[in-house]
Amino acid sequence: MDSSQNISVTLFNELFNAPTEDAVDEIISKYPTLFTDDNWYPLGGDEKMFGIVRGQQSNPIAALVEKVTNSIDAILTKKCLEAGIDPESSEAPRKMEEAIHKFFPEHKNWDLQQFRRKQAEEIQIVADGPPRNTSVIIYDNGEGQRPEDFENTFLSLVRGNKINIHFVQGKYNMGGSGALVFCGRKRYQLIASKRFDNRGKLGFTLIRQRKIGSSSDPKRFSYFEYFRN
Repeated sequence: MDSSQNISVTLFNELFNAPTEDAVDEIISKYPTLFTDDNWYPLGGDEKMFGIVRGQQSNPIAALVEKVTNSIDAILTKKCLEAGIDPESSEAPRKMEEAIHKFFPEHKNWDLQQFRRKQAEEIQIVADGPPRNTSVIIYDNGEGQRPEDFENTFLSLVRGNKINIHFVQGKYNMGGSGALVFCGRKRYQLIASKRFDNRGKLGFTLIRQRKIGSSSDPKRFSYFEYFRN
C-alpha cells in the first residue's frame, strides 16, 4: 500500500468514526492540503441541482426508507450479476417479485428465525453518536461501486442509469441524495463502496452543503458538493 493510499484509508476511518458534524469539521481542518476548494465538485455536475435535491423528500422517514430501497436494489442487482445475467438484458427478471423468486428461492422461509437472521446481515441500519445528534449508518452487501464510477452512480442526479433494469425500484439516481436535507446543519453525508467482486479498492466521498454569501446578502445561494480524494 503506497503512502497516498495510506492517507486515504486513514482519512476514511477518521470520517467514519466522527460522532458529530463538528468532529467532521475538525477533520477537514486537520487536512487543509486535501480539503482544498479544488477537490470539491458540484453534486450532479451542476450547482443548479440544489433545488432538485431539496425538493425530493419532505419527511426524514421517507428519506431513510429511500436509502433502504436503494440497498434492496443493490442486493438484487448483485444476485443477478452473480448468476451471470446482465441486469439490462431480456434474461433478467422484469419485476421485483420475479427477481426475489429467482434469486432467493428460500424467501418463503424468511419468517423463520435462522433465515431472518441471515437476511438481516445483508442490510443494516445503525444509529450512533450522542443523543439528539445521532448519525445513521446504512450498510448493504449489494453490488457496490468502483471509486471511478461514483460520479456516474452515487454522485449523479436525474441520469436514469437504472431505467433499463426492470426489477429495481430506483431509476434516476435520486434516492441517495434526498436524505441530504436532513443531515444536520452542514448536510454531511459520507459514502463508501467497493465492488462486490473485490476487484479494485474501497472508495469514499463526502458530500456537504456550501453556502455562498452572508445571510443578509440578497445574492446568497447554496449548492451541494462532494469531495474527491
